[in-house]
Amino acid sequence: MKILRIIGGIVLVFIALVLSAYLALYLWSLTQPEIEPAALASAPNPAQSYADAMTRFDTLLAEEEARGDIDPICLPYVLTHGEKTDRAIVLFHGLTACPFQYHELAQLYFDEGYNVYVPRLPFHGYLDRTGNHLADLTAENLFAVMDPSLDLAAGLGDEVTMAGLSLGGNVAAAGGQLRADLRLAVPMSPALGFRFVPDILTPALTRSLLGLSPDVYMWWDPINQANFQAESGYPGFSLRALGEIFRLGLAIRALAADQAPASQEQLVIDNWGDPAVSLGAIDSLMGKWRGQGAAVGHYRFPLLPWLPHDFISTDAVGAKIDVSYPVLIDLITGYDQNTP
Repeated sequence: MKILRIIGGIVLVFIALVLSAYLALYLWSLTQPEIEPAALASAPNPAQSYADAMTRFDTLLAEEEARGDIDPICLPYVLTHGEKTDRAIVLFHGLTACPFQYHELAQLYFDEGYNVYVPRLPFHGYLDRTGNHLADLTAENLFAVMDPSLDLAAGLGDEVTMAGLSLGGNVAAAGGQLRADLRLAVPMSPALGFRFVPDILTPALTRSLLGLSPDVYMWWDPINQANFQAESGYPGFSLRALGEIFRLGLAIRALAADQAPASQEQLVIDNWGDPAVSLGAIDSLMGKWRGQGAAVGHYRFPLLPWLPHDFISTDAVGAKIDVSYPVLIDLITGYDQNTP
């Protein structure tokens, strides 16, 4: 019994510390400026043909190459069958990653008959991997990638799917909310909030992150820091950028509370073992979409075998692409037949 009392006391102390941290976060957020709502408005300009789409891509690629500061493996790319196909897919990478993140999964969708487009998101993929480039990221310039990406993909396929992981999932969710010409929106573990902060405190967390002055740079690997190596991407990220990503998520959810998603169908994919993003926030978005009458498909990877937040990158710590890739291929390619 003494051992049980000790354990119970430790648990109570832990709970008290956590609740105190949440209270401190909320109180601190009250000292920060209010979150400026991100105005999300779509202005479609879809490519009228395969040739039009490829002209747009060639122009974009030339501009990207001319910059001189983008890692060549992080340039946007397309995989095409040389003509417009029945289906095309847009794949948005995650935080600190770049288009190379999809180098194997994109090929699998190509093998399934898709034309594939993988854009580069703003301030990602620079040759200088250790600069705090993401400090300049905003919800607005992240959202601004959505329309041109779908517009280009409209010339690659008769039906377009837009998928993205993490912050890329936010962009895919924005496309699902706003673009009626999108066949299927697939937010994958969208970064709508932080896993260990209750979703009711996501606005407070967002306000606190946006109010950081100076900004704080976080290493993915606190031990190896700048020596942390990945096939693509940066070894760390800006906390203020994280606030902008959550700000985009809040704006999407605000729209979803008032209007149904415009895309023809929506499929949300997430991961029970995800240590990074809030499952409660993801459930909130799905609940808002369903509350507007949308039939939202959902798949949550089970706790075992455990998958990391990044279940796309081939070199992510704990990566099990032999588990994640078949599911992603089956869910998206077979969605017409398996729509809940």
